[in-house]
Amino acid sequence: MGRKKDSKICIMIIPHTEKVRRLTIPRWLPKASIISLSAVLIITFLIFNNIYSSRTNLEKEYDNRVSEINYLEEENRKKEIELSKLKSQNKELYAKANEVEDKLIEIEKLQRQLEKIAGLKSSSRGGRIGNGINLEALEPINEIQVLKEVLDNKEKELQIFIDDLEKRFEYLETVPDLWPTRGRLTSVFGNRRNPFGRGFRFHHGIDIANSTGADIWAAGKGEVVFSGYKAGLGRTIIIDHGNGYKTVYGHNSKLLVDKGKAVEKGQIISKMGSTGRSTGSHLHFEIHKNGKAIDPLTVLK
Repeated sequence: MGRKKDSKICIMIIPHTEKVRRLTIPRWLPKASIISLSAVLIITFLIFNNIYSSRTNLEKEYDNRVSEINYLEEENRKKEIELSKLKSQNKELYAKANEVEDKLIEIEKLQRQLEKIAGLKSSSRGGRIGNGINLEALEPINEIQVLKEVLDNKEKELQIFIDDLEKRFEYLETVPDLWPTRGRLTSVFGNRRNPFGRGFRFHHGIDIANSTGADIWAAGKGEVVFSGYKAGLGRTIIIDHGNGYKTVYGHNSKLLVDKGKAVEKGQIISKMGSTGRSTGSHLHFEIHKNGKAIDPLTVLK
């Protein structure tokens, strides 16, 4: 039989003065120790590497957080600036809203005055801010929308009012309420003593005396339907005003407009005279409404 290998390692310790000591250890122990030490070193390395990696990640995460915080702070600063601007704009908006309301009130006052002057009653009403709406309680965007709706409504109302006003003024231009000449009122509408004989005779107009050649102008806008000579009235002009009114201008010395001519209120149409059956230089002026002579003094202003 072969010799069995020794499974131990013998270590001899030889001191100078003492007896030699002998230390015997198993042969596997050094290898196991090396392996264990290597394992410990590897584990230690891995732990430190993991710690280093974790620290690096933490530092990166910290830097990211710091950057994020700085970004948020910057954004917050921008938001504060924007909020400050919005507050400032809000104040301006409230001021403008009050200004708009004041202007609307002024417009409505003017509108009422024009209605009174024109004798017109507008059917549209609206556009006022103060109809139960508290602008300061609204968000800016809602406030702007409310103001826009108010102004849009007021614009529509004013457009209707302007159209009505234009129609009314157009109508008023055709009403023969302008005195047709300057002078002295010598005879009125109704029964009067006959200047050419005895008794009384109905006078269908008024007489205004002045010197020959004085200007005669149209009492209202219309169309000349007669320009020529009439028995009794001499040189005569008749204007149809297109609204049921007709006016008659008699005893003229000279006619300045022809039949079919469109005339404006106040336009000179003839010169005063004494043609026809007349006792002196004057204008005989009549107003007819729906074919019937009426007292001119009830229309003239």
